[in-house]
Amino acid sequence: MTERRWQQWYDEGVPGTCYYPVTTMKDEFIKWVRANPDKPYVCCNDLIYSYRETNQIAKKLANALLNLGIKKEDRVALVLPNIPEFVFSAHAIMKTGAIIVPVNPLYTVPEMVYNFSDSGAETVIVFGPVAPKILEVMRSGKTPLKTMIVMQVPGKEVALEPSPDILDYASLIEAASDLEPDIHLDNKDIVILIYTGGTTGVPKGCCLTNSNFVAFYTVFIEWARAMFPPQELRTLCTVPLYHIYGFNMQINANLASGGTMMLVPEVTPDNVLDAIDRFLPTYWPAVPALIQMLNMHPRLPQSKASSIRFLLSGSAPLPVEAMKKFEEITGSTIIEGFGGSETTNGVMVNPKGKRKPGSVGIPFPDMDVKIVDLKNGVVEVPTGEPGELLLKGPLIIEKYWNKPEETANAIKDGWFYTGDIATMDEDGYITIVGRTKDMIISSGFNVYPRDIDELLYTHPKVLDAGAIGVPDPIRGESVKVFVVLKPGESMTEEEVIEFCRQSLAAYKVPRYVEFLEDIPRTNMKKVDRKALREMEAARQK
Repeated sequence: MTERRWQQWYDEGVPGTCYYPVTTMKDEFIKWVRANPDKPYVCCNDLIYSYRETNQIAKKLANALLNLGIKKEDRVALVLPNIPEFVFSAHAIMKTGAIIVPVNPLYTVPEMVYNFSDSGAETVIVFGPVAPKILEVMRSGKTPLKTMIVMQVPGKEVALEPSPDILDYASLIEAASDLEPDIHLDNKDIVILIYTGGTTGVPKGCCLTNSNFVAFYTVFIEWARAMFPPQELRTLCTVPLYHIYGFNMQINANLASGGTMMLVPEVTPDNVLDAIDRFLPTYWPAVPALIQMLNMHPRLPQSKASSIRFLLSGSAPLPVEAMKKFEEITGSTIIEGFGGSETTNGVMVNPKGKRKPGSVGIPFPDMDVKIVDLKNGVVEVPTGEPGELLLKGPLIIEKYWNKPEETANAIKDGWFYTGDIATMDEDGYITIVGRTKDMIISSGFNVYPRDIDELLYTHPKVLDAGAIGVPDPIRGESVKVFVVLKPGESMTEEEVIEFCRQSLAAYKVPRYVEFLEDIPRTNMKKVDRKALREMEAARQK
């Protein structure tokens, strides 16, 4: 790839191109088991599992799965929260050559039915309290699901009907062999099917391979050297492991240098601070909503959060004021980044040396970027102008699962059309300004909801905000903003509109304001504009 303008801003030592070993996730894990057998690998509350112990459990579960008839390329679903068993199960499935299908435990039965039927998963490993919901899915006859392996939770055991297709997780492991399965795996094999959120259509299974993951952790560790020595990688895991952000930035990034993961099963500000004080993480992939909650927590200044040298903020825009406050209190460095299911999650991030708060930084080595006209999707727009963000390189998936037409629409000549609207400045830094589906067109002008959200975050009385477009007989669309006030504060609609008028062009100024107790958010804490639009549409009927 020809040298790009952004490469001049890479931190010292970060290469413009990398060597990617031809290996697999299974082999990389075994490499660290041999190098650091007694090093803690997974920590969760009072539980600590070494690399050797984790591998032992994973081998036994892998053999149990093989005994059930699981073979290479079969799909095995995981319906588990952030607990050690998720990590054990993921490594076990990787040892068999089967494909991991993570499913959100909070999904409704219809949502789960779609994931199981589309992936073709016949076996599922499930968290005990969620087992009755999975049983309903299995008995519905709408999916290929045949076998449920239940991980019972001490003190919260779930009584299930005796059945040969309902198996006990612990009993399976206990009875299985602890020999390493002798199964040939390839660099191009699919490791995981991660389903897109489906906020703009039907969810699609993103086929992420060993090659994708190896490429990611290769560039990740090169980038992270500017933050801390690789051997000191200790990852605080608060993002759900069933999400690409959680799986890749926690499990996969941790394999970059044989680090330690600290899992937080129930993510509350108190639990996160407890984990920080106990385990002293050096790296934390976080979401903006949680960063903002910690900023308001009275324990943060007295906590040991200064151990976090590298805080990666992703999944949604982080208000600049929130970034500044957290860094002032803790001394940590927050780096904003960007990625998605189709890009192995991490694809660009701010370097430590030249950060531009509010931007998502610059592309990783070997990744190429261009921003094209929103209408024709081909012609590159001038520097600073908004357009659709296109990405190309080793982190991009080759296909969606069983969806050749969707694949052809999204990936053209190797370029992935993200659906994100972005700008690139003269240094090559990217700023995400919205989604093509979220863009508001008012009087012929493009309005990006994030611009309005970001402005309202700066108001001292505003806790949260989300803007959408609503039908307007004259303008086509007008802006409506939903606002959550901080406790004890009060504002009028006129005050909100006047505040926006001082900083926004007239066509961007909200015409309508509604105050809510909470802004609906996705499971990754992004403003759920689809839910806001549906709520608004229901009121107009």
